[in-house]
Amino acid sequence: MVESMTMRSLIIIDVGTTSIRGLLFDETGSIRTTEQRDNPPVYYPDGRVEQDPATWLEKLYSILSACRQTAESQGLQTEALVLTAQRSSVIPVDREGTALRPAIMWQDKRTDQICAALSDRGPEIYQRSGANLSPVFSAAKMRWIRENEPSVYQHTEKMVGIQDFLIHSLTGRFVTDQSFASRTNLMNLRDRCWDEDLLRIFNVDRSLLCDLLPPGSIAGSVGPSAAARSGLPQGLPVISGGGDQNCAALGQGVYQGGTLVANTGTGSYLIAHADQPVLDAQRRLVCNASAIPGAYIVEASILTSGSIYRWFFEQFYSTPPEEEKTFHQIDTEARSSPPGAEGVILLPYFKGAGTPWWNPRATGTFLNLTLGTRRGDMARAVLEGIAAEFRTNLGLIEGLTGEIKRVNVAGGLTTLDLYNQIQADLMEKPVYHSPVKEATALGAWVNGVITLGLHSSIQGALQSALGSQHPKLYTPNPATQGTYRRLIQRRETVIKAIEESGFYSL
Repeated sequence: MVESMTMRSLIIIDVGTTSIRGLLFDETGSIRTTEQRDNPPVYYPDGRVEQDPATWLEKLYSILSACRQTAESQGLQTEALVLTAQRSSVIPVDREGTALRPAIMWQDKRTDQICAALSDRGPEIYQRSGANLSPVFSAAKMRWIRENEPSVYQHTEKMVGIQDFLIHSLTGRFVTDQSFASRTNLMNLRDRCWDEDLLRIFNVDRSLLCDLLPPGSIAGSVGPSAAARSGLPQGLPVISGGGDQNCAALGQGVYQGGTLVANTGTGSYLIAHADQPVLDAQRRLVCNASAIPGAYIVEASILTSGSIYRWFFEQFYSTPPEEEKTFHQIDTEARSSPPGAEGVILLPYFKGAGTPWWNPRATGTFLNLTLGTRRGDMARAVLEGIAAEFRTNLGLIEGLTGEIKRVNVAGGLTTLDLYNQIQADLMEKPVYHSPVKEATALGAWVNGVITLGLHSSIQGALQSALGSQHPKLYTPNPATQGTYRRLIQRRETVIKAIEESGFYSL
């Protein structure tokens, strides 16, 4: 009689900006259950963004308990926990791992003045860390705590990110992986160690930083307290899967050259693979450690994208209170406008300009409006304005990583066929709309199963998870090429003219 083998599973924890999610994957890559707990930060009028770290622990153990129960009810054997999370938030903790103040979140702006004072060190910071000097990254936040809350700094055992905070609660160890560390402005991108010169620039003590591990490493195992709170077995491996966008790129198939992922959510990220650190002479692109051990990603960011389409819908497509709000009308009208949107151009800088312009003062602009302009032309111009940013950044990325042969697209706005076709036409590349709905968690799962030896390759793990699902292909339409090349030329002329005029500083 042949005994049946128990199916193995992993619990993936994915900490986002407004929620924390737990996904139970089996060893084939199928998602057996998803648990989500909303957990938004507090936004203050002066630009501060904070969160009580205790809320992450409360929701973490609630999710782990629920996933454990599902695994048991389905006869699954849990092999490990894998963590991924948002990057660049900072929590000072004591030696017990207890937070000494609320977390300073990644989008917090309180360090603007510190960054301005260090602006002359910007080129050196970029050359060493691969990332521009920015309030987004962790180092300036650590310096702010030292200068403004000296008592907190004095009592701090470690400055940790969200994933480090959770790993310590689970295992009792203070460790972080290199993909998170590369978003601090403190790790040397080449040797993947904390950089003494960067530590001196930001006046951060090395002793306050966690030990570094490659992404995908076993960070420790579930300790007695965590086992009691979650019901999981003591000794269960805890794996650091990598940063959220790093994992999302892996989950979307960016593990070798020639592929770009374009993720359009509230904002957008374009990410490509690199085998070695690659830096832009003009510091327009960011280079980070990949979720793949030893590899790198080149990253461009657009600060507002899908959020603009929603804003335009809410402002110009009002519906009676008793009717459900749907995007059907705006989508239909955008489709009715021809390529080029009858000359209407959008500059999508509703929260400043990201890559490659890097101007926090830039604002959103519609150009070429006439009395003949229709609402649908403006809606299409929103979609084209986002995709035009992609086109500009694609050219920069290709200059560093080599030719991009395909673009894998994901995110909420990619449910719109028109937008995906616009992306293909403007980037002049084949665009594949991935069937993957949980790219971040999938990327973390890939790292987990390879670490545990359940799969031998990234390609094999992804193929197992995707099964018979295939992406939808959008090919560039040659008839739009002239229109869109003129659009790119006109918008870049306008952008440079606005910059040179000093308009945003008036």
